[in-house]
Amino acid sequence: MPTKYIVSKICANRFNLRHLCAICTCALVAACTEMPKNVANVDALPDIFPDYCGVTIPAGIAPLNFNVENAEKVWVDVIGTDGSQIHAAGQFANFDIDEWHAITEKNRGSKLTISVSAKSGSQWKKYRDFDIFISADSLNDYGLTYRLIPPGYETFAHIGIFQRDIHTFKQETIVDGMAIQGECMNCHVPNRTNPDQFQLHIRGRHSATLIQQNGHRKLLQTATDSTIANCMYAYWHPSGKYIAYSLNLIHQTFFEDTSKHIEVFDKASDALILDVEKNQLILSDILMTSDFESYPVFSADGKKIYYCSSKPYIMENRMNEMRYSLLSIDFDAQRGKIGNHADTLINAEIAHKSITHPRPSYDGRFLMFCMADYSVFPIHHKEADLYIMDLTDNSIRPLAEVNSDCADTFHNFSQNSRWFVFNSRRLDETNNLLYIAHIDKNGNATKPFLLPQENPKEFYANNFFSYNVPDFTSKRVELDIRAFAREIYNAPRIQVGVRRN
Repeated sequence: MPTKYIVSKICANRFNLRHLCAICTCALVAACTEMPKNVANVDALPDIFPDYCGVTIPAGIAPLNFNVENAEKVWVDVIGTDGSQIHAAGQFANFDIDEWHAITEKNRGSKLTISVSAKSGSQWKKYRDFDIFISADSLNDYGLTYRLIPPGYETFAHIGIFQRDIHTFKQETIVDGMAIQGECMNCHVPNRTNPDQFQLHIRGRHSATLIQQNGHRKLLQTATDSTIANCMYAYWHPSGKYIAYSLNLIHQTFFEDTSKHIEVFDKASDALILDVEKNQLILSDILMTSDFESYPVFSADGKKIYYCSSKPYIMENRMNEMRYSLLSIDFDAQRGKIGNHADTLINAEIAHKSITHPRPSYDGRFLMFCMADYSVFPIHHKEADLYIMDLTDNSIRPLAEVNSDCADTFHNFSQNSRWFVFNSRRLDETNNLLYIAHIDKNGNATKPFLLPQENPKEFYANNFFSYNVPDFTSKRVELDIRAFAREIYNAPRIQVGVRRN
């Protein structure tokens, strides 16, 4: 028999086998999936969790799987404006990840129409269709980094810093209390979402500030005789040569009143700059006064420092005086010099609000921040909302399209400045969870969506952790946890020097 004939016969048999497998698979799915019948039309949107009705998402995001409340089975069709379709059926809407990615890419800049039928008891109901909009703006960042904290956090074993691939459901540990036992860790801070440069602070008996640049690590001892504490809240200069820090003596007060459980506040705080190359702290009399300075960040071009400042307060007696103004000061990166005059952008006494956690968009257009009635740590304040300042004219407005009746705080921009992630307690008023929203070049934001999970109802019902200080990461964070743990216990620290501005 000719070789050519044998090869073609084998190929044909393989094709027939694949075809047969596909037919069998489809038949099996059809046999196991109940199709809607005797359907009653309902003139209402389906009660779905999470609420994804009308949200705007990036193409390629993880599937927006959802559960239908009180439904035993669901049948969901997704129809693109271009006519493409995908389907999900079962106990909840669980979309094939490759099909989801494909249909969102095909309909970039347009929308998907979601058609939901659900069965409760013996009755199938068909609900009103809703849309999910696919932005023309990409979200090409690999994912998110965040710290997970259990409700009590009396021990550090279950505190950790994690990363999540936002295009799938994969979560990985960067470092946690199991690897570095008995120590607490502050948040992973990359340089403008680039994890090739990041810093991380370890608190406890083996405290150290980790600086990792292009795979090379060094551990710094940042406490000095000239400063009140170790470096804490961090933000990189776009050049990678400097990090802005605040030094905070943090305390907590717990309340018997069940409407408010805890207040986190500073006994003292200052701001300064770390020269990363020289391992020196740059001290300025303007950023280290008898007032409380906190949350310093560099502008997108690195020429300014935005920070928050409050008059000293007596926490136990006059809590509502704990209000922080928003200020800025010049910075000369060439000489490593901080300016001699600070400008007040928002006066807390006039606004009658406390301004915290400023974050500039990387395109230089906006400054987003949080405002609460008082406090330097607003995550425990229901009234805390996100605001945005247009830096072309310094106009300010609340992000009403994003804010809720619960604390909305601690936000960061994506690499292209068209998306932002933030903490919110809106789901259950207890845990901080992650929401993502689109923001256009004019500062208009869209309805935020809860971070997708494979089975969202099951995941969030069983989740007892709060997500803390999220940030985008342009690619996967690389950290050798075992080597880092050994260094934390054994490696010498580099004592930082000090130079006056």
